Amino acid sequence: MAIAAGDLDRRIALQVKDQIENGRGGRKPNPATGGWTTIARPWAQLLPLRGEAAVRNLVERHTQLWRVTIRMRPGVTPAHRILFGSMPMTIKSVAPNEEGDGLVMTCESGGPSNVP
Repeated sequence: MAIAAGDLDRRIALQVKDQIENGRGGRKPNPATGGWTTIARPWAQLLPLRGEAAVRNLVERHTQLWRVTIRMRPGVTPAHRILFGSMPMTIKSVAPNEEGDGLVMTCESGGPSNVP
C-alpha cells in the first residue's frame, strides 16, 4: 500500500554534518550551526519500536529505537541524522518501502552517537 498523506503526520528535520577546517589540516564541527545543517523538513511517520537502558563507555543511557518513514528522497544515508523537535536521532539503516515511494529508516534517540 502506498504512503497515504495522513500517515505522515510529524514534521522532522533531515540534517547533514557541517564541518569547517580546524587550522591543523583536519575538520571540526561548525560552531555557528552546532555541527549540523538542516537540508530538508519532510513530513514523516514515527513509530517507537523499543526502548532500553544501555551502558556505553561506563555511562548508563536510555535509548529508544524508532521506525521513521518519509516519502522517497534520494541520497539519504546513515551519515545524516533526524531532528524531531529538539530530539536528535541517529539513522541506523535506510531502505525503500515495498512500493518504492518512500524510505523506511531505523533510528535511535538518546544515545551518544549524535555528536558531530
